[in-house]
Amino acid sequence: MQIYPRFKFRPRLLGEASVHDLLSRIDDKTAFAVHSVNLPEHEYKRWGEADFVVVSRAGVVLLEVKGGNVDIAGRVWRYENARGQAIESSEGPARQAISAAVALERLLGKRLGRKVRCRWGVVFPLCSFKRHLDELPPERLADRSVCAVHAEFAQWLVNIPFDQHTAADFALSEAEVDEIRSVLLPELSAASSLGLSAAGVEQGIVKLTRQQYAILESLTVNPRLLVTGGAGTGKTELAVLCARAELAAGHRPAILAQGRSLARSLERRLADSGIPVCSNTVPEGCDVLIVDEGQDLVRPEGLERIFSRLPGGMEHGRWRWFMDPNLQYLDAPPDAGAFRALQASSASVELSRNVRSTREIVCSIQAFLAADIGLSSIDGYGVRVGFHQVRDVQEEADSIEDLVAGLLHDGVLARDIAVLGANGGRGPVASSVAGRLSHVLRPLTATGDFASGNHGVIADIRDFRGLESRVVILADLEIAAREPGFARSLYIGMTRASVALHLFTTDQTRQAMVTLLKQNSRG
Repeated sequence: MQIYPRFKFRPRLLGEASVHDLLSRIDDKTAFAVHSVNLPEHEYKRWGEADFVVVSRAGVVLLEVKGGNVDIAGRVWRYENARGQAIESSEGPARQAISAAVALERLLGKRLGRKVRCRWGVVFPLCSFKRHLDELPPERLADRSVCAVHAEFAQWLVNIPFDQHTAADFALSEAEVDEIRSVLLPELSAASSLGLSAAGVEQGIVKLTRQQYAILESLTVNPRLLVTGGAGTGKTELAVLCARAELAAGHRPAILAQGRSLARSLERRLADSGIPVCSNTVPEGCDVLIVDEGQDLVRPEGLERIFSRLPGGMEHGRWRWFMDPNLQYLDAPPDAGAFRALQASSASVELSRNVRSTREIVCSIQAFLAADIGLSSIDGYGVRVGFHQVRDVQEEADSIEDLVAGLLHDGVLARDIAVLGANGGRGPVASSVAGRLSHVLRPLTATGDFASGNHGVIADIRDFRGLESRVVILADLEIAAREPGFARSLYIGMTRASVALHLFTTDQTRQAMVTLLKQNSRG
């Protein structure tokens, strides 16, 4: 049986890894299983996830997997992982599986235009469970004793009840299996990152686009990939997934990231994997290089420095290069000749779907800067980009303070707010706001880390490159408007927002933005 993805995104979850291995050993060339499927119409949660969905000629089966020890006392379920961390819940695994199965039936029915029935089962691969419960009968549960023998697990999967229906009600033709495959594969849920959609952001779920999934599936046949895309098209997310995939395939990957804050963010996300994150040189022993924010390095001397340390170099080595072809460079734009050299040595892909920002934000960026940051299908629910006219520093600081107070009153969490400014984030407005709202906002640390998980952030626009926030407030733009790189600063700042964006402008800033609008107008 083919398992998608072909590699394990979350190998530290031993229960899921065990089921992944059991399914992969089932000898059925027409069947497949998808690990972690997004279910946006989940019955009990706004955004749900199915651990495994198995599809064969016998039909569709949803598996709810619980790793570690599982127990129940009264009506309370207790789930304990291998590190001894426990979660208690009144919602049992059977109820979770049923609600996910219902959501899956709705998803398939909506996409295929007909009823597709789904069976369900629960797997406890790491513990023995001897309790007899009406809600979770033995024929629906595979515990450690069943999972210990591959043949028994495979037979249990076949024997999961059809309830009041017959086997024929669930059976699928080979064409229907392929049709369901085309629906489920882009619904893969791969990793976590805040703010990728207005509807699903609070659950931190990344929903891969068809393009991203195709790139991940092509890693085995494309040793060198050049991936371009505007801010918010999912390059950093894809870089992380590529690194994990290369590690799972037995390689020794490293990520080279430009920007202190981005590098620290990647280090935190990859801490459990041991994948190194560097900023200047390729570490010893690395045989696969993943470069994020690579536009800063596309110069002859940059390519020479990097590829001289990678086995096989640029022409024959194994690498994945992610870059923004727009205005998101720090010092100088990419060198055309160096860019052509990368293209000549690789398979090139351009990401065209924005997976971070709402349509309203994307349209504003495209209008002012004529930057192609992809098409967005994320509904902003009518939240327009806020342009606030102010007279001076005092009025701007007062207005930002009032805006933050209003956001907090409306239920926005402090940690989802970022105030980004020019002049190192130490402009007069940002400095005033930092003093007034120190209980809400904190500056980035000297190492580029967030000072607190409960506070928002005040930072320089450029220091925030590669990061994002649900709500972004741009301040001290009058300083940036006097600099030659105003359009570049504006691009970086505006593209950090996922749900709401506010810009505070004086007359001088407004005039500079009107000039940009006229320059980039296509009418």
